[in-house]
Amino acid sequence: MGGSRAQVNKPHKTRFSSKSSRNIHKISHKDKNRTAKSNHNVAQGARAARLQRSKMLREQKKEALLKEKRASSGSAGPPRVILLFPLSVSVNVSSLAEDILRLLSADVGGAFSSTVVSSEYKLRATVLHAPHGDLLSCMEMAKVADLIAFVASATEQSTCDYIDSFGSQCLSVFRSLGLPSTVVFIRDLPTELKRRNDAKKIITSGLTSEFPEDCKFYPADTKDDLHKFMWLFKEQRLTTPHWRNQRPYLIAQKELLNYCNFFMNFTSLGVA
Repeated sequence: MGGSRAQVNKPHKTRFSSKSSRNIHKISHKDKNRTAKSNHNVAQGARAARLQRSKMLREQKKEALLKEKRASSGSAGPPRVILLFPLSVSVNVSSLAEDILRLLSADVGGAFSSTVVSSEYKLRATVLHAPHGDLLSCMEMAKVADLIAFVASATEQSTCDYIDSFGSQCLSVFRSLGLPSTVVFIRDLPTELKRRNDAKKIITSGLTSEFPEDCKFYPADTKDDLHKFMWLFKEQRLTTPHWRNQRPYLIAQKELLNYCNFFMNFTSLGVA
C-alpha cells in the first residue's frame, strides 16, 4: 500500500488545531472595543433623534390646539352655534333660549338677537331652538350646530315619557348624520335639594343609553345653573363630525339676492 502515512485532520475539527488557528477569525480586543463604542454612539444618536422628534411633534400639537382655541374663542372669533332640541313636545325650549341669551347679553331689557357677544364670558354664541315636529328643519339645524343641547323635562310621569316618538326619530337621524358635541339640559327640577338630586339621577339613568358616553347632564332652571355651564362651555373643545370637514354648511342670519342685467344676466347672493 502506497501513500503517506501522515495524519491528516479534517478542517472542521478543532480538537487537534492550535489555539492561534482557532482564534484567527475573532476580532482583536482593541478593534472590538472600537466597534462596540461606535455602535453605542449610533444608538445614542438615534435615541436623541427620536426624543427630539417627539418633542417637536408635541410642541406642534400644542401650538395647533392653542391656535384653534384662540380662533374659536373671544369676541373676534366665529360664534358658537348652540341648538336646543326638545326631547318631548312638553318641553319649552323658547324660554330656555331666552334665558341663555339674557345671560350672555349685556342688555337687560329689549328684544334679543339670536347671536350675542358676551364680554363676561368672552364668547360669541348663536342660540337656535329646533321646532318640534319639523324633521327637515331639525336636520338642517343639526348640520350647522357646534353643540346640540337636548332638553328634557323632570315633570314627566315615567322614564319612557322623557323622549317621545318624534324625539326618538330625530335622535336616530342625528346618529346617522354624525353628532357634534352634545349635552343634556334638565328643566323643571324640584327646588328642594334632595328631591332635586333624586330627580336628576332618575333622568340621567333613564337617558344615558340614548346619548354618547361623553355626554354630560346639566340642570338648566336657574341663572346660576346656566352660569356654571357657560363657564365650562367657553373652555370646552368642541368635536365636529368628520363629514363636516369635507362638506361644510353655511349658516346665514340675513340674505340678499341682487340681479344685474346691464350687460348680462348675473345674480349675486349676499349673506350676513
